[in-house]
Amino acid sequence: MARELAPAGVPEAVLERIHRACGIETRHASIIDPLHGGQTLRAHDSGPNGPTTSVRIDRYAAAAAPLAIGASSLALRNAAITPDRVTHLICASCTGFTAPGVDQALVWGLGLRKDIGRTVIGFMGCHAAINALRVAHDAVRADPRAVALVCCVELCSLHMQFTDRTDRLIANALFADGAAAAVVAQSDDPTAPAIRRVASSLIPESGELMGWCIGDHGFEMTLSPRVPEVLARTAGPWVDGVLSATGLTREHIGGWAIHPGGPKIIDSVAAALNLAEGSVRESRDVLRKFGNMSSPTVLFILDELSRAKRPRPWVAMAFGPGLAAEMIVLD
Repeated sequence: MARELAPAGVPEAVLERIHRACGIETRHASIIDPLHGGQTLRAHDSGPNGPTTSVRIDRYAAAAAPLAIGASSLALRNAAITPDRVTHLICASCTGFTAPGVDQALVWGLGLRKDIGRTVIGFMGCHAAINALRVAHDAVRADPRAVALVCCVELCSLHMQFTDRTDRLIANALFADGAAAAVVAQSDDPTAPAIRRVASSLIPESGELMGWCIGDHGFEMTLSPRVPEVLARTAGPWVDGVLSATGLTREHIGGWAIHPGGPKIIDSVAAALNLAEGSVRESRDVLRKFGNMSSPTVLFILDELSRAKRPRPWVAMAFGPGLAAEMIVLD
């Protein structure tokens, strides 16, 4: 796929080096079109820039809802929650826009209540799952009877860029498709994770380092190689400040979910926090098996922490355009 999705002028050695550095072995890609013999969506457009944005959004409209319904159905089943009990629905996505959107598809597809409170979190990028969990947490704190369903779905591959720009070749190699969901509600189960704190930070003078805009041929990302350096400088003081305000230190944390924007993001944040390599195993495993799926990725890592029986508290953090940083502490 790497060769087919890159311009002919990009040397094979360059593509191989980029893909090897990303550390991704498998990922899902909706840009592969099963209706046209497994070709990419580029087959729909003979121009050098690949399919138009409208073609890509048409694919998003067809593929996002089934993924979201599948992930949400699994989350409800695992939580032993019937659809009629869900009072709030929070959907996060930044890779496509349609109206009616994924939120309404979930209502009809899952049989949710027609008077459900719906919130759509759009274009926030990789940290949107944490923003969605904050909204769900606030809803349950305001009304202990509330049950909130959080669903994140992204089809990042639809926005692959047919260009020789290095930052976009890296984005092509990193980003993948996926969906994940979680239920937030009051619970008597002592083994269930509990949201202890959610924190946000905007990093000054970093707005040009990562961006995401709508172009004529997909959504176009700007990704500076300086991002890991900035996070290496800022992550430690920020995390320590949030943990201190929560009555914790790094030593209390049994599981770390660092959003794998790429291997260097994990490396820089782990170094800033003086974490042993084993502490970020789940973050690397998710990147290796699924790629960077944007907003669902943190939920995938939290699931891995649970499967590995990592002791809580856990800390999950992710970074997005701005640069913006979001963190959640789970007991």
